[in-house]
Amino acid sequence: MFRIPRSQPWPPAIDLSTVRETLLYMHDDMKRVPGLEAVTKAIETTLTEIESAEKKSKPVKLSPMTARFLPFRR
Repeated sequence: MFRIPRSQPWPPAIDLSTVRETLLYMHDDMKRVPGLEAVTKAIETTLTEIESAEKKSKPVKLSPMTARFLPFRR
């Protein structure tokens, strides 16, 4: 079972740059699919919000508790 350590309570450290990169992959795919224009617009809005949050946030300390999203590679 997962426990939140008291030394580092919520919110967890999230590397926004990897979230941004993952969303960019998704955005490019969604842009090519007819009927998903609303999803594409929502991802664009999210990317703008991430840019804003990155400007305000402190650098993330990498630790075993840090969430990182990596693209799937074969």
